[in-house]
Amino acid sequence: MKIRVDEYDTWLDQELEKVLRPTKNKAGKLSEDTRRALDEARSFFEELSRKADGNLATKKDPISYRAARVVGRVSRDALSSIEKIQIPQEVSWDSFKVLRDNLSNTARSLRESRNSTQREIHGLYLLDMLSFSGVVERIAKVGEKISQFLEGGGENLQRAKTLTSIVETIRQIGVQLDEKKKESVELERTREGLSSAIKELSNELEKITSNDSLKQVLEIEKELRKESREFRTDTLTHLRRPLRKLRDLSQRGEIALRSEEREALGEYIQSPYRSFLSRTSGPYLTPILTNLKSALDSGKMGLSHRKTTRVVGQLDQLTTTEHLAQKQSKGRNLLGQRQRLLHDPTCKNLYLERKIVLRKIDDGRKDELQATERLHLAEEKMKALTKHFEELLVQAESKTKEYLSRDIQIERPRPSKQVPRQY
Repeated sequence: MKIRVDEYDTWLDQELEKVLRPTKNKAGKLSEDTRRALDEARSFFEELSRKADGNLATKKDPISYRAARVVGRVSRDALSSIEKIQIPQEVSWDSFKVLRDNLSNTARSLRESRNSTQREIHGLYLLDMLSFSGVVERIAKVGEKISQFLEGGGENLQRAKTLTSIVETIRQIGVQLDEKKKESVELERTREGLSSAIKELSNELEKITSNDSLKQVLEIEKELRKESREFRTDTLTHLRRPLRKLRDLSQRGEIALRSEEREALGEYIQSPYRSFLSRTSGPYLTPILTNLKSALDSGKMGLSHRKTTRVVGQLDQLTTTEHLAQKQSKGRNLLGQRQRLLHDPTCKNLYLERKIVLRKIDDGRKDELQATERLHLAEEKMKALTKHFEELLVQAESKTKEYLSRDIQIERPRPSKQVPRQY
């Protein structure tokens, strides 16, 4: 028998209604037995409480007075515990298990209360104590009947609980799957939109950079970046740490540097090539290197002999050749060419526009990457949910056959067609 997954819960309710009808009838009789036992107990303890209150007002001897007070307190406590027992409106395994436990606990508590009361009242209220015992035993007997019901015919309730629990879990997983599918569709739409926007921006960028003047500016900046790397890695190699050490010594007053040289030294440590080309700090590089050589010769730098020899050799090369002057002249010429080109309003506007477009492309790629990652996580979650969903359907088919002797096949929802994604 084939059943659609969205019709299985309704079909199961109908089948369980037929299977559970005898069980529910039995449960209804037990509920009536419980109600009669509790009503009887309630009436008995109300009457016993009134009797004890009357004796408190009339009995003068201490033993009778004390017995009446004890019986009145016990009766009120018993009424309180009985009122707490709720007879379930709905027949289920859990509700009748709670009722069975409440009845058993109440019977045990009342039995203990009766025994302690008998020891305190010294043989008084003898007939009442016999009735007390009868009330307790009837409550206990109903509890035992419900326990037998749960262990016998009530097994169908446990089976129904298992099946309905599976159905509820199937429903929850189905809802989660629908949510993830919607999320995946939205994320895919977002990703496609971002990808399209990036392509448009890339076309716009290509159009902007087709300007000849701007091309020259970009080539000059590329050459300046190359010169900057070479200056940091070749020209100032082995000198970074000694220059920082020279700054520290000058700040402590151990090496004499003019304030302009000290300020320029700090700029060289932070931005070597920019400072080198600067009209302000550029002229101070040679004096700084000369002071560094003097500090090395004085032994204040604290470097190893091998390191000192290597640094001094490099300093001699830099301070006795035209290398620095040539590098500085080349860099300043490139900056001058760049400045002249950007003096043209059209070139400058295109240059600024290019920066804005590049920033938008970078932001778009970040957003696209984030959307792609979220889409990947959503699809992985969908795979896990789909697997769990299938396991639950198989379990539902198996338990339906085991518990209801009905061989069914739950029709799976058709998977949505998805184009393979490139991550």
